[in-house]
Amino acid sequence: MVTGRTSNPTLGFATSIWRRTGEHNVFGAAAELAYFFMLALFPMLIFLTSLVSSLSGARRSIYGALSQVMPPDAMGIVSAALDDAISKRSGGLISIGILGTLWAASAGVSALTSTLNRVFDVKETRPYWRVKGMAVVLTLALSLLVVIGILLVMFGDHFGEWAAERLHLGSFLAVGLTVMDYVVGFGLLLAGLEVTYYFGPNKKRQWRWVTPGAFSAVAAVLIVSILFSIYLRFGPSYSATYGSLGAFVMLMVWLYLMSLVIMLGAEIDSQREQTDISGTSRARLN
Repeated sequence: MVTGRTSNPTLGFATSIWRRTGEHNVFGAAAELAYFFMLALFPMLIFLTSLVSSLSGARRSIYGALSQVMPPDAMGIVSAALDDAISKRSGGLISIGILGTLWAASAGVSALTSTLNRVFDVKETRPYWRVKGMAVVLTLALSLLVVIGILLVMFGDHFGEWAAERLHLGSFLAVGLTVMDYVVGFGLLLAGLEVTYYFGPNKKRQWRWVTPGAFSAVAAVLIVSILFSIYLRFGPSYSATYGSLGAFVMLMVWLYLMSLVIMLGAEIDSQREQTDISGTSRARLN
């Protein structure tokens, strides 16, 4: 009797992802990325609020979207710093200050493109001006997605108020609008990751509307944020160790977790592409 060993494709794929995280130093790269995200967070939010400054309630919508995934104490630091920065700014949207803010906001995207090159096993051969220009364009594209999300949510709220008054739907409609807000946020975050994974690395990739890595990353963002919030509520207080810096440390840890999730999503897509290429090569040889 001849016996053979059968392999589990899912287990093999997961093992390959774990091996690649070590080869690409994903945990260290996520810490580096979190640092650049921290530097780019406030310029990005200032730029966004400047874009939607003429829309009533837009800043509240941005804060609401962040508060759904960001720890409350960390959100307090972000909102206070952002309010202080915006109150000291002057001038219109098309100004040197706003353009400089956009340039600073693109720093996180620039760092992300560098880590994506590592994940997709490619070297950066593009000139600096092209990489930085692409980072600015990606920042604008991601900002546009945020603005679209704000408009959709605001339109949904206004429609909900109108429908509640006319149709007397009450609490049922409120629950439906809350679910819609999460669905819109999920979809726009997925679109943002797909665009970043496609244009970020120095590699020609086939465009797909939904990839396993981006979908997994978006799902992980929600799951990790919920678990992290539960840990902060019932776990040991950061203030006991870090004092007044506890909220800032929580913000950095959250950014690190988000960076790790983004890189793991890219690892999944990269490994999936390599698996598809290997399968195609074997099929041609046979």
